[in-house]
Amino acid sequence: MKSVFSFIERIAPYFLRFSLALVLLWIGALKFVDPTPIRMLLHASLPFLAFNSFVYVLGALEIIAAFLLFAGVWLRYVGLLCLILFAGTLFIFLTTPGVTGFPALNLAGQFLLKDVVLAAAATSIAAMDAARQTSKQPMVQVASMAGKR
Repeated sequence: MKSVFSFIERIAPYFLRFSLALVLLWIGALKFVDPTPIRMLLHASLPFLAFNSFVYVLGALEIIAAFLLFAGVWLRYVGLLCLILFAGTLFIFLTTPGVTGFPALNLAGQFLLKDVVLAAAATSIAAMDAARQTSKQPMVQVASMAGKR
């Protein structure tokens, strides 16, 4: 059993990163296929943003974030970008209970609620990357100090 958990521990960061990337790629691409559902959701909550161009910008940001996650580049910054995107969705969830059916969630509410988990994934990816960078930092400082002697 120990080897199973060891394997899970090794793959977990990659699985989280790639699954978030896949979800972002998919939902971002769907915004280009048909922006209407997102535009209608925006119209009910933030009408000044309810136009196709804004939906396309959101889709482009999600697709860019997905490619950066797949590539493993700038992970903590991509995590922050995702948090901003998901915070916008959760803002709609909180401010328009009539659209979401809160507390007995309708389909739109269920769609928006998933962003809580996606935000947690983005936070975890940013935190893991920051921790990885921090753990590398002291080694670089120690090595540079040893070279100065």
